[in-house]
Amino acid sequence: MKKLGFCFFLVLAFQSYAQEVVGPMLTNPSLYNEGIRAQRSGGTLDSTFIYSVTNLDLQHVWDDFSKNKFVKYPQPFNGTNVTSQWYSCLMNTLNTIPEPSTAFYCDTNKARLDTVKVTNGIGVTTKTFFPPVSIWINDLNTYPISGSVQSVYSECYVITDSIIFNVSDTTYKRDTTYYTSDPTYPQDSIHLFFANLNDTNDLWLDNSACRNMTMAVDPWSLGVATFDAVDSTGWPYSFGSQNAHGPADVLTSKPINLFGHANVYLQFIYQPQGFGNMPEDEDSLIVDLWLADSSKWYPWWQTTPPYIANQWDTAFIPIPGAFLDDGFQFRFRNYATLAGALDHWHIDYVQLYENPLGTVQYFKDLAVSYPVNTLLKDYTSVPWDHYLNLTTPNDQMLDTAYVKVYNSDVDPTNVGANMYLEVQYNGVVQGNYVLGNPGGPAPWTSNWVLGMNGYPAVISNNHLFFDAPGNDSLATFDFTIKTDAAVAGSNVFTVNDTVFGKQVFKNYYAYDDGSAEVAYGIQGTNSQLAYEFNAYEADTLTGVLMHFVPSVTDVSGYVMLLTVWEDDGTGMPGNILYQDDYFQPHYPEYGGSKNEFKYYEFLNPQYPSTIPVPQNFFVGWEQIESQSLNIGMDRNQINNSKIKYNVGGSWITSSQPGSLMMRPVFSTGINHTLRVEQNEIEESIKMYPNPSSDRVIFQGLPDVFILNIYDLSGRLVYSDQNNPVIDIEFLQNGVYVVDVRTAT
Repeated sequence: MKKLGFCFFLVLAFQSYAQEVVGPMLTNPSLYNEGIRAQRSGGTLDSTFIYSVTNLDLQHVWDDFSKNKFVKYPQPFNGTNVTSQWYSCLMNTLNTIPEPSTAFYCDTNKARLDTVKVTNGIGVTTKTFFPPVSIWINDLNTYPISGSVQSVYSECYVITDSIIFNVSDTTYKRDTTYYTSDPTYPQDSIHLFFANLNDTNDLWLDNSACRNMTMAVDPWSLGVATFDAVDSTGWPYSFGSQNAHGPADVLTSKPINLFGHANVYLQFIYQPQGFGNMPEDEDSLIVDLWLADSSKWYPWWQTTPPYIANQWDTAFIPIPGAFLDDGFQFRFRNYATLAGALDHWHIDYVQLYENPLGTVQYFKDLAVSYPVNTLLKDYTSVPWDHYLNLTTPNDQMLDTAYVKVYNSDVDPTNVGANMYLEVQYNGVVQGNYVLGNPGGPAPWTSNWVLGMNGYPAVISNNHLFFDAPGNDSLATFDFTIKTDAAVAGSNVFTVNDTVFGKQVFKNYYAYDDGSAEVAYGIQGTNSQLAYEFNAYEADTLTGVLMHFVPSVTDVSGYVMLLTVWEDDGTGMPGNILYQDDYFQPHYPEYGGSKNEFKYYEFLNPQYPSTIPVPQNFFVGWEQIESQSLNIGMDRNQINNSKIKYNVGGSWITSSQPGSLMMRPVFSTGINHTLRVEQNEIEESIKMYPNPSSDRVIFQGLPDVFILNIYDLSGRLVYSDQNNPVIDIEFLQNGVYVVDVRTAT
């Protein structure tokens, strides 16, 4: 876990309603850990990747961010496009055979005979060198690895012979200083990995900009790239400096072969703010062009104020003839206040193409704009056993899933006949239903019109009883909703017509989609925040999952009394069913991974360790100080009618649209981390053969996991995801530590 240990002061504009506070996040939790790459170890290049890039053809330069076209770093050590090579520091003179691993040599500073003659108190030193040897010495600190033949000495010591005039030779003094423990040139070696980034499906070389599906307002497709002032790990470029302003995120294309092309244009759409923070006049979004002949970037286009919040505009940039060469690149970057997740820009539909007309071309595309996060009426997740215990569980499914579809064609497009919903469990299809044209209700018609369309995917006649054979603790179902248009020419990119989702049944209730866009809190001494849940059945709580986000002030040291209320009969919090003791309270904790939830147990010994609750209840906290505690708020799932706060003696319903990232956890057969009990894990995961010389096989791992291998110095030597068979021939003999963890 990455724990913040700083005090952060920054003056920002907030939206305030009564004593509610909504502010920007200091970090971007959607990026945590996504920017991790192979790091240098011990001052050398050992175990790092060297990447080469294959230039793209023009037809591959298009991205609406519905698919991930960012290059993946690091590549798997055993990837099909990965090779490796060992390099040694000390080689024979032809640089073909390494010296023995125990070899070492010294230069003239550490290998010689010094004869000191002292006459009348004056010493004269004569340096005599040992017979040299010739070897090839490589520099292992920079790539490409280079070296040269050098004259060195196998003796690693200095002899000092003192001779004093008119004194018998038997009284001379000879001292020897040895350097064998610290030679000038000890043998060393490094293992480098080489990956060719030749996948034409990948377009972007860096990942400080954040590909996401939640930050833009009314996006034209499912996914945008967002620019702010946090780096690829989700943390600010400049901690604690409220006046720091400068270059921030960068999104760079692969090299592109434009030789022989003419009338090339770069076109994209862009939006300021979205669900993030509004850029100021001094902020900007910039496009640079790379001139291959001079190997130099040239600023070519940028936004100019005034900016209109949430408005999509089109950029249409002609590429000058001098840039039309093999190796052309373009990049986006932004200027922002560098102290947090601030000054947001979103881009979509990036396209580089030949355009003889020289005018803006409409996309004429149909695309799903927002993810569908649930097929349930009220929640994105409920406990699996609560769902199974319902007499008619299908009654809790949505009657209509409103899919937001954007049509960028100026002409209305007829709805196609091939739209469907499909549900799977563990790859087995549970149902495939044709959706078709639902007709009414108004304002829906049979056409996709220009702009955003709220397509009502009627599924009430196609309800399934979700079935997960042999599983009574949790289940996750995959579902697919496909949209299309009857007129093919009005839907040029079919890749963005389908939305994929997961219906989660775990051990908690959740309203949110798992992604925070802003920080939410209340202000006031001894103020209270309560979140309403209407469970499928009365049961027992074991704790609460919450996702707090760093904002203007680090509040991880502020006291928070975790509280559970029953409903008073009017939809407001009533009697307290549990509250922390002042001597054993909770504190907001910041996660170190992507939108990480922290688990808060019931610690007060005056209550049982698990809290029985009725079907209608509230969870939340009472805060001792007035400072907002900044829990993450999802702006895409609107459930503020469930958020209640009390700052002056009466409960008020929130006016801030969104859902809090707060999830009550119920007692089931699984623990709060959603894994089976530890002893079951230890019994189920197997690794063989051990020891091994070529490959290791794992059994009993979850479907989604991350596997890292470390040497005994703690250096990462291998990393992969969802691969249970690991080739280890590249590893040197030794003992290694294997770390496996779920990736959800």
